[in-house]
Amino acid sequence: MISHKTTSNYWFTIEPYVYIGLTNTCALLYNTLDGATIESDKEEVIELLQEVLIKENCGVVLLTDKKYQNININAFIRELREKYMGDIIDVALSKGKPVQLLPFVNFPDKHQVEKRSNFLLPEKIYRSLTEISIHVEQTTNIIKLISFLQSLHGQQIFNIIGNIWAIANYDKLLSFFDQHSSPKNILCSYTNVMDLQPTFSNNFSYKVSVNFPIDIPRWNISREILHNQTLPFEYIFDISSEEDTEQAKQFINQYNIEQYKLNPVYNGDNIRFFEENVFLTKEDILSTPLSIKDLFANQLINIYDFGKINIMPNGNAFANVKHPALGNIYVEGIYNIVRKEIDEGKSWFQVRDQAPCNNCVYQWLCPPPSNYETAIGRPNLCHVKQL
Repeated sequence: MISHKTTSNYWFTIEPYVYIGLTNTCALLYNTLDGATIESDKEEVIELLQEVLIKENCGVVLLTDKKYQNININAFIRELREKYMGDIIDVALSKGKPVQLLPFVNFPDKHQVEKRSNFLLPEKIYRSLTEISIHVEQTTNIIKLISFLQSLHGQQIFNIIGNIWAIANYDKLLSFFDQHSSPKNILCSYTNVMDLQPTFSNNFSYKVSVNFPIDIPRWNISREILHNQTLPFEYIFDISSEEDTEQAKQFINQYNIEQYKLNPVYNGDNIRFFEENVFLTKEDILSTPLSIKDLFANQLINIYDFGKINIMPNGNAFANVKHPALGNIYVEGIYNIVRKEIDEGKSWFQVRDQAPCNNCVYQWLCPPPSNYETAIGRPNLCHVKQL
């Protein structure tokens, strides 16, 4: 036991850089400075932390001598102090109740956004749009598309997805982009790679998708094109099995590929592959360092989708192609499209507030829902909280 006066009462407080996750049966404390954690299923500890989080208590609660001598409370406080996550102050040493400035979210949740008229001002709307993905095919109307792009404000990242070389007037679109310093990513299959240089060179890069089996002659042609120019490129290997993973690793080693990603693909029959390679364990969740801002962001926005718009070949605009369309760029301006997502969309503010995640202490330590959950038909992809 920690040495103390037999009649002492204490002020109990948690450090402001510590995140508290609570359910009715479990408590988690996460130190955002070093990733240290404390977990407890003791009823007394859970009740104490619940008191700390009551707004009127200002982050500090009275810990009586009787409570302090409780074996579970005492052990918890000892660990808390050892990990620099909280402290107790002898009431006799304080002229009054101290105040702890706990971090708080100064932003409306997804159900309150429409009440924040300030957020819906045009300049805020345009500032919130950070990335636009343009899906192209032979039916894409390049002239209308360019007209829409000319109406945009700000410095967005642009992703051009598909075989752009098969589109009439594709050079007009690339010329338009070449006049702007915004980052431009050409996302295409290795079978469709073409040289952009020397005509187009202003902040372009390639993201080259690779699926199996690989056509070796086409692969060699694309590699030669990519290596004969100075634009950066990255390979995205689509994998749906352990065999794909091994083949990808072999190609990476064989061709000394430095910039690459492995992209798991759900095909409806490989749930076991996802369970073993994509589903999160407790160790996975705690392995990624998170700041207080990261934890707040997970409570408010979907970091995978927020600020992003997808434009399809027919002009339909989506925040996420798995969710309903927000409008058509040939009919509506970007302001109305983005505002609709903020007002009533299902993508930018999709967070882990549904069962079973809403009854898990790791709720906000996990990344937000992704397209994998939608494709597989599950609200969460983890081994911690089973359906």
